[in-house]
Amino acid sequence: MHIDQQLSTAAQMAVDRVMREVQGARAAVVSTEDGFEVASRMDDNAQTARLSAMASSMAALGAMAGQENQIGACSNVVIEADGGHIIMLQARRPQLNLVLSVVMGKDGIVGQMLYFSKLAARSLETA
Repeated sequence: MHIDQQLSTAAQMAVDRVMREVQGARAAVVSTEDGFEVASRMDDNAQTARLSAMASSMAALGAMAGQENQIGACSNVVIEADGGHIIMLQARRPQLNLVLSVVMGKDGIVGQMLYFSKLAARSLETA
């Protein structure tokens, strides 16, 4: 799969912005729907390749859940855990759909995470 330079640059800018703006962000990854990493940035010991693969699976599960329950297309999946949150957002593009995944520690603010992650996903849709 070929990712053009413009999209790759836009993906890295989106990841960098999320990591800069979201308090407590530990990792941000843009990947294709089939789990290939396009851009990433991490703090700590996050494993971006594994996060890309998980995002692909979670996006597929979210899509199936929305379809099976007749509530429409899945926009995002939010996971709340003891140590923080993970959000996976769809960035739908004409030729290639992407998934933005953001991992945040428990010290972060969920509303801030959602806001900046959605801005980043929308920017990827128009890149």
